[in-house]
Amino acid sequence: MITTDKFAFVHMHKTGGQSLAHILDACVPTMKHIGYHYPYHMLPAKYADLPVVGMVRNPWDWYISWYAFNTRPEVGNPLFFIISDGFQADCKRTITNLIKLSSDLPESRNYRKALIDILPDTLDGNAGVGLTSDCIRNMNAPELGYYSWQFQRMHGDLDNDQLHIGRFENLKADFLSIMETLEVEQVDAIRAQFESSPRMNTSRHSHYSKYIDDELRDLIAQKESALIERFGYRFEEDDSDEKPIEFPSIQIGYRNDGFHKLSGEARNFLLLKPDVDLSFIKRKLSKIPQRAWFGSGREKTYEVHKQTQAMLLIHDDDFRHYNPTQHDLYKDFRRELQPIFDFIAERYNHDGYVVRALFARLKGHGRIDTHTDGLYSLLKCHRIHIPIITNDQVVFTIGGEEKVLGEGEMWEINNATLHAVDNKDDADRIHLIIDWVPNSTVRPEDKRPAPAPKKTAAAAIPRYQNRIVGRNEPCPCNSGKKFKQCHGAPK
Repeated sequence: MITTDKFAFVHMHKTGGQSLAHILDACVPTMKHIGYHYPYHMLPAKYADLPVVGMVRNPWDWYISWYAFNTRPEVGNPLFFIISDGFQADCKRTITNLIKLSSDLPESRNYRKALIDILPDTLDGNAGVGLTSDCIRNMNAPELGYYSWQFQRMHGDLDNDQLHIGRFENLKADFLSIMETLEVEQVDAIRAQFESSPRMNTSRHSHYSKYIDDELRDLIAQKESALIERFGYRFEEDDSDEKPIEFPSIQIGYRNDGFHKLSGEARNFLLLKPDVDLSFIKRKLSKIPQRAWFGSGREKTYEVHKQTQAMLLIHDDDFRHYNPTQHDLYKDFRRELQPIFDFIAERYNHDGYVVRALFARLKGHGRIDTHTDGLYSLLKCHRIHIPIITNDQVVFTIGGEEKVLGEGEMWEINNATLHAVDNKDDADRIHLIIDWVPNSTVRPEDKRPAPAPKKTAAAAIPRYQNRIVGRNEPCPCNSGKKFKQCHGAPK
């Protein structure tokens, strides 16, 4: 928002606001920046009687420009992150999610819940999305598309005689006309500055009709009908043979390898198998002493996992994406895990491998706070959860959607977007977590030899000693000898 002695200017996203602010800054000595993307109602009281100036844009064009701008990796818009399902949704689905954000659909309610969790409480210093958690909490216009809702939020009463709206498509002519109407003394300087100032903060894309199919066109026409009729907009076709400019890939890691969480079949949760036989795994886990759960140090390394413990099966501290390390515990559970790994391999067409596997325990009344996973390998894998010991008071929340995962069910989850877990019961919860990596996601640099791991004293490795070890199996103390030649030797 900008004020001068003659008017206040409200900067609506993707309507030429930065270009106009640059021109006003150069030409109008009384110009003051009040706040970035501040709405009309935040205009300080001493400026309340000023006329308000804003710009509108063809809604079809606005949505494509908004999408194109937010695919730039440096932007970091939390709204875009949430409604694109952690960069999993394509252009059409992301825009559809945005248009319907204020609707009563379950997925829209989930998006709003996730946004309330992640957006700041104030616009102070908020130079990006221009929204607060209260904006979403008070969003109550299911009949409107996001653009209409945001336009009204930014400009207030559209029938106010003090409101002057120009069209983005005629930016120079309409803005100069408004300046003349308001008798702004610097109108000639503003006109000259238009000639020498480049457009700022533009989005790189072709004509909007190149990206919008009939279904999306009609949805925008329906949800933005009031603005379309008020400002005389219509959908225009570009009949040229020019190929549309492709948007930058918003796939995780900005690497277009065709990978999608949940195989693109769901947003947050995807049930892979309803009835995994865990009886043998449960039996073995029950024999492991409590001290073995504290060997990974995961609860100390990651603040979000401070109320969890883990036992590592296949894992590397550097979260490498290739040639993972199999821990001794994996060898002990190999027979029980193999049917599970075989099912996963078949599910993903045997095109990849398990890069991580671990048992994870969440304490009774413990919580894993809302977070999203980082690092390339965590984002380029299918994250699979299998509850081994759980109860109906353990609630998994992903992208605002809540679900209770049943014991023995196999779920893929979208760990690329916001997720959290609450265990509201007294009993601990134990999950088997598996990360499956598709071969297409492996980069040449992933295959470079990893640095040799540091040798760890055998006594420091947490082990359980009440299992039956075969005489010819490796000794659990990691001496490298067979059991019969080490701790299993006759006394």
